Amino acid sequence: MKKHIYILWLSLITIFTVGCSEDDGLQEVSIAAPSNVEAKITLSQDNSGNVEVLPSAENANTFFIDYGDGSPSSDTLSSGDTFSHIYSEGNFDLTIVALNVSGKTTELVKPVEISFLPPENLEVTVEKDANNPFLVRVTASADNSVGFDITFGEFEGEEPVSILAGEEATYTYSSVGTFLITVEALSGGEATTTFTEEVTITDPFVIPITFESETVNYQFNNFGGGEGAGVSIIDNPVPNDVNDSQKVGSYTKVSGSQSFAGTSAQLNENIDFSTTTILSMDIWSPEAGVPVLFKIEKEGNPDIFVESIQNTTVANQWETLNFNLTGANENDFSIIAIFFNFNISGSGETYFFDNIRLTNPVVLGLPLNFEQEASVYNFIEFGGAPTVVIENPDPTGINLSANVAKTLKANGAENFAGSFIDVNEPIDLSVSRTLSLKVWSPIPNSNIILKLENPATGAETEITQTITTANEWVELEFDFSGADMNEEWPRIVFFFDSGNPGSGLEFFFDDLDYITSSSESLVGTWKMAGEAESLGVGPAIGDTSFFACDADCVSERACYFNDTYTFNADGTFINGFGEDNITWVEGWQGDSADACGDTIAPHDGSNSATYAFDALDNTITLSGIGAYIGLPKAVNAGELPNVDVPDEVTYTVSFESPTSINVYIESGSGVFWQYKLVKQ
Repeated sequence: MKKHIYILWLSLITIFTVGCSEDDGLQEVSIAAPSNVEAKITLSQDNSGNVEVLPSAENANTFFIDYGDGSPSSDTLSSGDTFSHIYSEGNFDLTIVALNVSGKTTELVKPVEISFLPPENLEVTVEKDANNPFLVRVTASADNSVGFDITFGEFEGEEPVSILAGEEATYTYSSVGTFLITVEALSGGEATTTFTEEVTITDPFVIPITFESETVNYQFNNFGGGEGAGVSIIDNPVPNDVNDSQKVGSYTKVSGSQSFAGTSAQLNENIDFSTTTILSMDIWSPEAGVPVLFKIEKEGNPDIFVESIQNTTVANQWETLNFNLTGANENDFSIIAIFFNFNISGSGETYFFDNIRLTNPVVLGLPLNFEQEASVYNFIEFGGAPTVVIENPDPTGINLSANVAKTLKANGAENFAGSFIDVNEPIDLSVSRTLSLKVWSPIPNSNIILKLENPATGAETEITQTITTANEWVELEFDFSGADMNEEWPRIVFFFDSGNPGSGLEFFFDDLDYITSSSESLVGTWKMAGEAESLGVGPAIGDTSFFACDADCVSERACYFNDTYTFNADGTFINGFGEDNITWVEGWQGDSADACGDTIAPHDGSNSATYAFDALDNTITLSGIGAYIGLPKAVNAGELPNVDVPDEVTYTVSFESPTSINVYIESGSGVFWQYKLVKQ
């Protein structure tokens, strides 16, 4: 039968093709083979063995079926028609053939089990989708069953979804709640077997996390010790102005747990970092100075992550910590992990946390100028010297700003009384060894101490200066050259009228900032900025129309972007390279094409070199054969190898900031190589 059908179709196609060829006005049309062939198979439950098949497909006009039981194939029916066939008991492979007017066919084989015995050993799996909390998946199997009818319990009288053994039914709920899923196993007889299971649909677990919803599954998983404890949702034990929520999360770092112990959660959707990369969290800690690490990961690839660490500043009360996850907008992140008292093993202490949300708060750092809302500046006083932000009481001379900080050294305050503030961007003395501060004192010859601390490491350094005049703004400089340049200093401490007990005097201060000169800022190690167009060449400064290294170029030349350029304070200069002295080697340096490879003399850092910075002309001159910035081929006389290797090269430099510079060199006439470098 099947062969006759194929012959009939081929005959029709031949006639159609000949007719077209005789009409020069028609164009040949190519039609794709049928796709997405599927069929709904229904077995009558009356011991008759009758099976009805409703096929469907894209790009198909007709269908026929080989029933797989040795009987003749079906007649050809149009799309939307139903096939009927009587089976005896047994297992059969039903073949559905979809055809179109081009004569192209696609087949689908469906196994069919015909049994008149009642279904037995019904097994059902109900799973909620990991990423969509409203989606469930159901699979089923049973002996003597030809298929299954499934209802999901959301609406009364809903039409069942029919599947065969080995197939999967999916359903997306439109609301939250608890629903009864019913699976009925069918055979060729009247008897059926039924399975039921309740499924609870909750709101998606996403940012913000408030612990207030009764329909969100706040599923946290602990790691590093105490995994079974989980995160409990409890009544807020100590509400205050920072967090007056009713419900909060409670995490206990159990005694003996690992120093990296913490808790994590898989969110139902990626965090949207399109407008800010700052996540804020309210936290209650039993101690101040506790390091809290907040980490986000990419699902399926834990090697892609961003993290930030902040220290608690108060004990036994709520505060808000802000975690700046710079770079998070470059990837999709749906896993969060929180490490309380990071790098310290657990002692059984409990932390409360709440209100994890995206924010765009003021990020405190230098310059510290007090021009935001006063509540932003959280000074902690000790010994009787409270500090607040107020309007500038004397906007004259060198300080006309609107707001300043005021320290009251109260009557009877300790001689060491002062206050401190923690900043989000720690002071980095590698930017500048010297800080400046504007101060106003009601008395002359009063000592002020500026102290920097890192509570996480215990490091501290301080400088004392004398305010020689009274009742006017003066600027003092604090030289921290003796401090560790590699240390970060997130805490700034101010002591006014140091060494004397308090007598009710008020002191004002403002505009704490780095003192930088171009020559001082240059000292340190620099790398090419790992971003598109940080390397380029063009006919003028700022124009890279000849060539600009795009994102793919940056990736391809990763070895080049690992190169370092070190300007030492003693005037020496060093070209440094990545692991195994690998850098980007161009064809003119050897026989191979441009690629990552071993450094090649004299541009391998083997020769000693010095530098001279001219602050008036904004130029850097390197002395030493083979010393270079950016690319070795770009020299003042032209491009290597067309000119001799010089023993001196001069570049023009402009500072975008103390940690970012643009370097230019005109190689010959009208060819400007341009590099953007960032300080390490």
